[in-house]
Amino acid sequence: MNTILPAVSIITPAYKRIDYLAEAIESALSQTFSDFELIVCDDSAEPKIEALCHSYGDSRIIYRANKQRLGIAMNNFGGFQAARSDLIAKLDDDDRWTPHFLEKLVPVMQSNPRICLAFSDHWLIDSEGRHMIEATEEQTTKFGRHLLTQGLVKQPKLLISNKSIPLASSAVFRKSAIDWSAYSDKVGGAYDLFLSFCLISSGMDVFYIPERLTEYRIHSGSGTSTRKIQNSLETLFVSEKIYTNPCFEGIAFDYRNVCVYNSKRTGNAYLREGKFLRALAYYSRALKYYFWG
Repeated sequence: MNTILPAVSIITPAYKRIDYLAEAIESALSQTFSDFELIVCDDSAEPKIEALCHSYGDSRIIYRANKQRLGIAMNNFGGFQAARSDLIAKLDDDDRWTPHFLEKLVPVMQSNPRICLAFSDHWLIDSEGRHMIEATEEQTTKFGRHLLTQGLVKQPKLLISNKSIPLASSAVFRKSAIDWSAYSDKVGGAYDLFLSFCLISSGMDVFYIPERLTEYRIHSGSGTSTRKIQNSLETLFVSEKIYTNPCFEGIAFDYRNVCVYNSKRTGNAYLREGKFLRALAYYSRALKYYFWG
């Protein structure tokens, strides 16, 4: 094993799907900043994924297969813990980076140890890899990134309120700035919001670059009802953490509304499955947040 530590560790979780994985890997290998390791965390132990990783013959690519399925949160966690660098970037198996992504963000982190997170804007792409220009502009505005200028973010807590940080696709963060003891499988697919919350809670600085340096893929299909329930539960779990944290008292009202919304959404999902008592429990939870906080 190479004993020289890489400047940044790239974590790419995978599960069975290999359709776009080659594009993701090749976008990492095409980076103008080349001092990295790329850890592919395979939650399916799929031979084709292992073969693809080895086919590049690049020692920077490290393939990890889980002995049993861990799920979204813990598969990512395994990669984060295996990372040999303190600087981590997430690259999902269906997304892509433009060649200068790491070159723009990593030196910012290296030059200032007070910065725990650097992130950029990103493109939305469709299943064929085409830029979705109108949808991209709408999302930049929706998540408040159009209000940000290049440099240190003046009010980092508002990034959580506006959900401005695309941590899963367009960010480099400092591993040592996170209290990993608080991480669990309950964060599920909302792990990116949870990590953003942890990073902002650290009180360290955040840097933004208003360039679209990555490409986030949008898929058709609405997902299963079970997955919708799980998404709601995971987002609610993280939202409650934010709402009850004294550091975020200034945006507590925003996250009370998020808790109302996700409690109601979970109730709706259970109701569609005919699970009336569970639906009632989450409708009651929504009312509690709405009236009493």
